[in-house]
Parts: sequence; C-alpha cells; structure tokens
Amino acid sequence: VGWWLTRWVGTPLLDLRGSARRVAAGDLAERADAGSGPPEVRELAGAFNDMVTRLQQTVGAQEQFVADASHQLRSPLTGLRLRIENMQYDLPAAARDEADAALAEVDRLSRLVNGLLALARADRATHTRAPRDAAAVALERADAWRPVAEEQGVALDVDARPGVATVASDGALEQVLDNLLANALEAAPPGTRVAVRAARDDAGVRVEVSDEGRGMSPDDRAHAFDRFWTGRREQGGSGLGLAIVRRLVEADGGTVRLAANPGGGTVAVVRLPAP
Repeated sequence: VGWWLTRWVGTPLLDLRGSARRVAAGDLAERADAGSGPPEVRELAGAFNDMVTRLQQTVGAQEQFVADASHQLRSPLTGLRLRIENMQYDLPAAARDEADAALAEVDRLSRLVNGLLALARADRATHTRAPRDAAAVALERADAWRPVAEEQGVALDVDARPGVATVASDGALEQVLDNLLANALEAAPPGTRVAVRAARDDAGVRVEVSDEGRGMSPDDRAHAFDRFWTGRREQGGSGLGLAIVRRLVEADGGTVRLAANPGGGTVAVVRLPAP
C-alpha cells in the first residue's frame, strides 16, 4: 500500500517537475498531465498549465507587436530619407553637414528597426533542423562578403574543407555568419585580416570568425549578446546583431561566445551539434 501511494503521488509530481524544466528552457508549448494523481496534484498541474498558457499568450503578443511595429516603421523611414536627400540639393553648403547628420541618424534608426524585425522573426520561427555542410556555408558567405572586405582594405581568409556536417535550421547558419562577418569587418582596420574557420572537433562542429581590431574588454564580451548592448564602440549600432546570433544558435542546440584573439582583436566561436 505504501509503495502504491508513493507511486500515485510521486509520479505526477516528477512529471510536473519535468514540464517545469522544459518551460524554463523555452518550450512554451509544454503542458503537464492534469489527469492523474491525487486531487491536490491535479489541481497544481491545472494551475501550472493555466500559467504557461497565459505566459505563452503574453510572449506571443509581445513578439507580434515588435514585428508589426518594426514592419510599419520601415516605410516612413524610407520616405524620410528620400525627403532629406531631396532637400540637400536646395540647402546652402553650411547646412549640408546638418543634413548629412540627419541622414546618419535615419540610417541608424533603420538598422535598429531592421534588427528588431529580424529578432522578432528569429523568436517566432519554427526551427526545423536538418543536416547542413557548415564549411560550404562558410565558403559561400565569405565569397558574398569579400567585395565589402576588399573595399575596406581588409583581407578575408577562409579555412574550411567541405564535408563539415552539422545540424541547423534552414538559413540560420547563413544569418549567423552574416552578422558575425559584418561585426568583424566593422572592427577590422585597413590592412588587417578577418578569418573564417569551420572544422569538426570532439564536441561537434566549431565555426569561428576572428578579426584583428582593437578587441573588446572582458566586460564588453560578457554583455555583447544582450539586446541593445553597444558597449564602447565608436560607431553607432543597434546592439541586436549578436542577440540574433545567440537566439539562432541556441535554437539549433548550439552555443556561441566571444574570446580574445591571440593575434589581437576578437574571435566569435560558434559550436553546433554534429548530425
């Protein structure tokens, strides 16, 4: 009888604990079994399910608002930029600097809106993972960014042999590398190098993007993936690029971190699971 009572009370509690851990990990579709166990446990499971449902609705409404607001702001920002550009032709030379500064602020706001929209899409995306060749993706994105690097006087090197298989969502690794390469090229002075590397190791797949810029302090590296964190960078950024990177990488079961580059600068290290 004692064994039976223990099973009757303990099993649904263990199931509820597992559901709570899955919700804490970000799975808001998880629900506890409210049909087994003593009445008090069933009542607790029902209250837990109600709480998760309300939380899911709140988070969904917030993400939808960010996506809608970002989308609606893009058109007026484009119109504002066109109006300022047209006004420049009629302004005296002394006032054109102010127009240029206004255009720079419009560009910064446009990057912020685009970053919010991309982050909202990443939060709402349904991630269907499939085997991908990380080396092939690295080579492809490096080729796409090479003209930008050459224009800035930065060498873009790639060390990736095809056949580095990983598991990732469609388009996620491409977006991760685009954000990391954009940050690296922004930080790299002319005459330096940006390196992209993709290889297998004991833990899975390791993808790195490194630059030879001025580097980041340990405090900046610790907060770099926080949303809207810009640190002490001189150029205005949205502070969303690395937040998007972390969201996409973690959704695919990977990790990402920043470290000091031994040759000076910063290296972003992405680890993804093997198939």
